[in-house]
Amino acid sequence: MSTRTPSNPSPEPGKRPAPLRAVRLRVALQIAAALVVTGSVLTWSFGHYRRYDLSRSHKFELSHQSKNTLWNLKSPMRVIVYFSPSSMATGSELHGDIMGLLREYQFYAHHYRDMTVESVDPLREPARARQIQAEYKFSGEENVLIVEYAGRSTVIPVPEMGEYDSAPTQYGDRPRLVAFRGELILTSALIALVEPGSNKKAYFLQGHGEGLPGVPPMQLVGQNLKRQNISVAPLNLAGGNAVIPDDAALVAIAGAHFDPSAEELTALQSYWKRGGHLMVLLDPTGETPGLDALLSSAGITPRHDRVLRLVSLGGAMGILRDVTGEFFGGSEITGHLVGLNILFAGNTCSLALDFDPQAPEKTRPLIRAIHGFRGCSNYANADGKGVTFDPVKDNFFPVIIAAMTDLGGVRDDRVSLGASRMVVVGNCEFLKDKFLAGTGLDFLSSAINTLTDRTHLTGTTPKIKEFFTLNLDEQQIRFLALWTMLAVPLGAALLGALVLWRRRP
Repeated sequence: MSTRTPSNPSPEPGKRPAPLRAVRLRVALQIAAALVVTGSVLTWSFGHYRRYDLSRSHKFELSHQSKNTLWNLKSPMRVIVYFSPSSMATGSELHGDIMGLLREYQFYAHHYRDMTVESVDPLREPARARQIQAEYKFSGEENVLIVEYAGRSTVIPVPEMGEYDSAPTQYGDRPRLVAFRGELILTSALIALVEPGSNKKAYFLQGHGEGLPGVPPMQLVGQNLKRQNISVAPLNLAGGNAVIPDDAALVAIAGAHFDPSAEELTALQSYWKRGGHLMVLLDPTGETPGLDALLSSAGITPRHDRVLRLVSLGGAMGILRDVTGEFFGGSEITGHLVGLNILFAGNTCSLALDFDPQAPEKTRPLIRAIHGFRGCSNYANADGKGVTFDPVKDNFFPVIIAAMTDLGGVRDDRVSLGASRMVVVGNCEFLKDKFLAGTGLDFLSSAINTLTDRTHLTGTTPKIKEFFTLNLDEQQIRFLALWTMLAVPLGAALLGALVLWRRRP
């Protein structure tokens, strides 16, 4: 009787089959590779991630100006929060907002490396509190922020970082907090500390109906320029004193209604030719042929028209004179503002640009009116037939309402090299306090910072964050309570009962 040896003999006891060992080795290698990939992705993500502020007021979403200022720190910055959260002094309710804002500042200060925050509660740490009071010379009864950079420091009273309604004080109550302007105050202080020797001086021409920042109706503009470490001074070239000061980083003409004299125009022309920086905000209702000729010689010609739009009002046609503009890219002034709109209230004229490649001036558009607006030459309705558009004389899309030009140097806003620069806007009304909106202020700030060779401060500027107040009457409160305490729980219970009934065995 013969026996047959099996072709696949059983393995010896305690010894794994060869195929099983290979499978386990491959699984181990796969796990190791997955761990390496996961570790690499996590390590890379530590320095490459985005932060979003999804709150209603975007309270902690920093502006471009704040981010660029923090990113360009040359040495570490230190902030001491001398604050007692349990204090009853005005501003004590801002403690949480201030600490959250400082965390955002730390993130953009080279990811926490260039900014440290020390919190001192004078009620819990009296010895440290007395030491700080003696060093920085302030009253120990108030809550303050101390910002120190490169051996320089400034003390910010906490109540300045809030905006209050004082009406409740008439009835013995505390002032009511209505807005938080912490970023506005803190970034302003930081700019002054980071660039103490770069206080720029902007001269605003006077004597021809122009406005002056800091004086009604341009108070908001003056406050904004002061917070950006820019000094404002009036410039009067009349009376045989047609000399522009040597410390002028910028000369602005904000809405001249009458033409400057020949002597004044000569001084402005000379300043422009020798590397000066001009900003001209036109008043379309004025008569300024000499100023228009100066701008035309630089490559930007104001058109004698009005930018209008006809809108249907049912059985009649209406005229829309407030112009909505959109920003061009390709310039440090508008690079961070592309995709936003700006409103020019009042009269606006369009601009013709000289794109001659042989000309020494290099012009480029900054803002154009959106589709539907046209430069109308028959805006006065002199014949009584209404506003009409002439396909030959009028200016159709794109209607340029703001432009800049360079004379000499490199066509790069970040590199000056003695280049003359000029920004021209076909409207001056948008600077008035009653019309000035956030985007208009951002554009003005970016233009002035670019003209004064501070392109790292262009983009959006810090804004006041207003608190949202929901006012409900008694009936609305009862309805809300009914839904939250009865309708929503009852609906959840019914849904759960339905699910259990459907899943019954």
